[in-house]
Amino acid sequence: MTYKKIMKVLNELWQESHEILDIYYPEEIGSGEEEWAVDVYQDEVNERCHLNWTWTVMSKRQLEIDGEKESDLPDWVVVVEEPFSDEVVCKAIEGWLRDRGYKFGVRMISLEQARGSGLVKELRQMDIESEKERIGRYFELKK
Repeated sequence: MTYKKIMKVLNELWQESHEILDIYYPEEIGSGEEEWAVDVYQDEVNERCHLNWTWTVMSKRQLEIDGEKESDLPDWVVVVEEPFSDEVVCKAIEGWLRDRGYKFGVRMISLEQARGSGLVKELRQMDIESEKERIGRYFELKK
């Protein structure tokens, strides 16, 4: 069901003349890491499909460590052989899209540049609410 929703939204985005999809991930992983996985966000897809994230990209070594089989993974998980880099993540998502007939370009943006959706949006909201509570307590103490 989720996969079908993603495909439907990608069709809509293409029809709306979106040619480049901005993606990002919140994890902090060093370039060159051999064992890694990132949850990749694409805000338009996440919001329209009500997803926490759009894709997961992971290294084959991480897959082996987790004891998973590639054939058992959901359709939105992409497994790669290369060590971690932003370029590898972009190429993995572009390949996933091309394999399904889409011609989108993919651009990595920083978490700070992102509008935020899914879990990132929820965490940002929690931070805002927490800060409001802290400020409220501060002013209560000043009375």
